[in-house]
Amino acid sequence: MIVFDWDGTLFDSTAAIAHSLSRAARELGLGEVSIQQAHQVIGLGFAEATRILVGEVSEKTLNAFVAKYRQYYFADENALTLFAGILPLLQQLKNQHKYLAVATGKSRMGLNRLFRAHPAMSQLFDSTRTADETASKPHPLMLQELLDEHNMAAGQAIMVGDTQFDIEMAHAAQMRSIAVTYGAHSAHDLKCAEPDVMVHDVAQLAECLLSASVDNPYV
Repeated sequence: MIVFDWDGTLFDSTAAIAHSLSRAARELGLGEVSIQQAHQVIGLGFAEATRILVGEVSEKTLNAFVAKYRQYYFADENALTLFAGILPLLQQLKNQHKYLAVATGKSRMGLNRLFRAHPAMSQLFDSTRTADETASKPHPLMLQELLDEHNMAAGQAIMVGDTQFDIEMAHAAQMRSIAVTYGAHSAHDLKCAEPDVMVHDVAQLAECLLSASVDNPYV
């Protein structure tokens, strides 16, 4: 099974997320959140990301922040796309009879909304987990639930993500990991998280995954 993060790994959305977080915090008077600070929390659940960016807030303020963020993000959403080469890669992996899954910091509503907009994608995934229905990254529960659902051991799966949280989650689940450097976190930050492999574009990711096997997963 190959488990993918969504934003910054499959979907070219990290800039829109960062700008929406920054703008929402400023409009609600929660302080100045730089684009770099916003990039660093991509991948976390919204409650965890909010605590890091602006500190503890009331439930009312958190709900207002979520609503304002979604207002800005959804305004840009139609302009966002999959990274070039991702859809053919996923189709080739399915042709190799791989199980494909998503483990994302998005909400279920947000992921379902994108699946409706990209129906070809939704048909490729066997299972998905979102941060609002299980523990947020880097807790390993998302991955443990996906493994249990398919009766697999951690050694039969690989996590692919663009943030330290993805790699830390994989470590916690004793799962191998591939870090992609074209998303939210820098190559330096990703290297510090110690992924098994780092790739710098979708072509390298495809080379890695399409040659993988359970016994010899990396080139």
